Amino acid sequence: MQPMIHLASILGLSFASGVNLYLGVLVTGLCVRYHWVTGLPGELNILGHPAILIAAGLLYLIEFFADKIPFVTVIWDFIHTVVRPVGGALLALAAAGDLPPVVKVLAALAGGGIALSTHGTKMGFRLLAHTAPEPATHAAISVAEDLGVVALLALAYRHPALASAVLVALLALMAFFIPRLLRTLGFLFTSLAGRVRAWFGPAGPAAVPGWVLERALAADPSGRARILEAYAKSVKGAPKLAEGFLVRTDQRWHFIYRGLFKSRTVDLDEGRMEPLRTDRGWFYDTLHFSKDGKVMSFYVTKDRAAAEAWLMDGRGATAPAG
Repeated sequence: MQPMIHLASILGLSFASGVNLYLGVLVTGLCVRYHWVTGLPGELNILGHPAILIAAGLLYLIEFFADKIPFVTVIWDFIHTVVRPVGGALLALAAAGDLPPVVKVLAALAGGGIALSTHGTKMGFRLLAHTAPEPATHAAISVAEDLGVVALLALAYRHPALASAVLVALLALMAFFIPRLLRTLGFLFTSLAGRVRAWFGPAGPAAVPGWVLERALAADPSGRARILEAYAKSVKGAPKLAEGFLVRTDQRWHFIYRGLFKSRTVDLDEGRMEPLRTDRGWFYDTLHFSKDGKVMSFYVTKDRAAAEAWLMDGRGATAPAG
């Protein structure tokens, strides 16, 4: 059973560190100090020292409030992009106990990697919540995360075999969602940067990569295509949040984006597609098009939103190549 306790402790602390490092330290320290759990690796006993408990408690109290305030939580998570993985690595190293040195090094590497992955997942979903930045949503998400950390550690310390299976399943689920999460994070960070750039005036059309121009010229050899940088929201034939370019030729609309191995073109105008409406947002605008009675939507960052009319009604010339 001892190897299973080691495994559950390493996985549990690493996973919890990526969500809420200070709560993980506090819960483990209290379990050690008040003997709520026995059989943990001896190196974790240091977490029960009063100084560490007080420090972890104070830091958790700060995070408890910071994590529930829209926009403040983004800054807090950004700062902890380094803190949480390092903390996860150190806790995993301690949880390895008296295992051989090679295993300890592997445990530290795994702990840091798992903490970084869970932190990135948490940050991605929290950034998604900022599309509707109201305190109740963030408070509910934060409380759910804290309860999840406590429940996960309790399971790891009381039922290590079951906890190990649950944690492996959670990691597999995270790996499945990583491609979409990376697209989400890329889009949200680009939107944030676009919001800042928009304060200094409209950016106008984006520089268009050569691979987009090649496909645009193939669709319209006259070279009069109008092009707008956009992200797919609900587009049949393109993954959600795929980064690409919305192209309007004399004949039809296209969405050109970079796939896993090559660029791809989605022909949107098999039926007539017309601009429907634009929803204005804080970080980005959403363009809606009507096609055969169905709606297809694209996100446009605020610094590019000024080019929307240029695409919609045909003002301007073809965007320059980059």
